[in-house]
Amino acid sequence: MTLQVLPGGKPRHEPDRRILAAGAPPSPSVAPLDLAKHLEFGEALAWWGDKSHMERAPILVAGALIAIVLVLVTAVMPAFWLQPFDQLWQPLVALSLPLGFAILRERLSRRAVLVTDTAIVEVDMAGRGARLGFDNVRTVRRDLLRGGIRLDGARASVRIPSALVDDARQAIASQRRGRVQTREGLDDPMRWLP
Repeated sequence: MTLQVLPGGKPRHEPDRRILAAGAPPSPSVAPLDLAKHLEFGEALAWWGDKSHMERAPILVAGALIAIVLVLVTAVMPAFWLQPFDQLWQPLVALSLPLGFAILRERLSRRAVLVTDTAIVEVDMAGRGARLGFDNVRTVRRDLLRGGIRLDGARASVRIPSALVDDARQAIASQRRGRVQTREGLDDPMRWLP
């Protein structure tokens, strides 16, 4: 008897993206164990996605705007740079606040979202999860700090990053199709929840 060691990871023949439920968008293959442990026994996973990286575009735009303003200040008022540092740091810090906000927003929006047959589950980068049943959603609002959408219920809130909003909505619509839906008690001025 010989023991053969097989390489780990996803097999080469397995697709990178996989459709887990009819009508749901493709998910990034099989859900990892650290996300799957947030599912309840017998619960069917319809879609999952994660935003595990910081998008560079908003950070680069904020940095470019700061650079443009500094070039304009230098061209119009070169004496600005001759003032003592104890007076110079305050306007520089005020000018760099949009860049700091862009970096903070991207760090806070990193999370995974799972849509099951009955609920939506959010798992942040620390592994803490929040679950909200479709029928328990009371308000749908824009999440101004993190970007994306915030779904609030009586006891829980779930945040969906802007990169995952469209896919999460499509996955929720695939699971609510064919059910009697009522909007009674739901505050959704954007009409985001299908």
